[in-house]
Amino acid sequence: MDPPHPSSVQVVLDQLGFGWYQIRVIIIMGIVQSTDTMETLIQAILGPTLRCEWNLDSDLVALLATMVFLGVCIGSPPMGYASDHLGRKALSLLCCLALTYMTLLCAITPTYLWLAILRFLSGLYISGLLTAGGSMISEFLPENYQATGQLLVCSFDSFVGLYIVGVGFGCLVGHLSWRYFLLFSTFPLIISTLGMYLLLHESPMILSHWGSQNEAAKVLDAIARSNNRVPRSESPEIEETGPFSFVGRLPDESQRQEVSVSGFFKILGPFIKEYPLPTLLLVGISFIWGMIIYGGTTLLPVELPSTPRTCLQVSHKLFWANKRENFDVWLWLLVFVPLRYVRHYHGKPPSIMIIIL
Repeated sequence: MDPPHPSSVQVVLDQLGFGWYQIRVIIIMGIVQSTDTMETLIQAILGPTLRCEWNLDSDLVALLATMVFLGVCIGSPPMGYASDHLGRKALSLLCCLALTYMTLLCAITPTYLWLAILRFLSGLYISGLLTAGGSMISEFLPENYQATGQLLVCSFDSFVGLYIVGVGFGCLVGHLSWRYFLLFSTFPLIISTLGMYLLLHESPMILSHWGSQNEAAKVLDAIARSNNRVPRSESPEIEETGPFSFVGRLPDESQRQEVSVSGFFKILGPFIKEYPLPTLLLVGISFIWGMIIYGGTTLLPVELPSTPRTCLQVSHKLFWANKRENFDVWLWLLVFVPLRYVRHYHGKPPSIMIIIL
């Protein structure tokens, strides 16, 4: 590859082409982008089970799914604003860890109210994954592969959906509680979190936008090495000193602004003041598609059968049913034993900080 002249990050990405680094981005972020499908299928399996165990009516079961989609609708604008200031990778990692934590809390929640609140918070973090993850994918792909890459990402909805259905069937066959079902459903999130942390970099587009040209150039160097598209040096003398690098070859395109609540509302201002009717129309279309059509068609099949409904677990084999002492034992093992270790080796202040968090 010939050495490129000083140009924007997108031009350099187009010259580096589509390679193994982009494949990594599509696989890892494809799993991340499928979290909305995963949560919808979780609710489709979880709803009939909770109706049996907690004696819920259909309205309360439907409210759980509504809380997830409501969190996605409310959280998308502020999460998109946060991704522009925190970074695509940073926000995606934060939301992945938080969503995993929320799912684990759902697995041990004792009441319906706590479950509804946790499902709403899960929707907020899903919106962060969708906004930051979608931007991260497009900012790593060459311009000619944008549409193809986004279509490949959508295929992971099917793979993750099959995994969730398989976990539900395994819990049904193994007579396991719905709490174990939620526990096992966190594995895709854990895998994607490790993949993002170990194999991916921050978006070079957002780094260049912040004015961090050297960091963006280092990311482009990593992409070039992964794709085996390292440019040749301009002269043999330069080549002897070391391999080609994009450091110092990117123009300054910094446009970073400070994070503020007023800045967020300033972005929303033109949509509300100058385009009130189109904005209302787009919000209505998004609401109808995202919450009614997409979510409704996913949850409707489990509500249609007229045959008697059965739970995911069998009551006489259920480890959690009517056994509060088992819950206390697990809580003691998962919380107090590690805290005793922290207090013994690191003192009381770190253990107090963990309890506060």
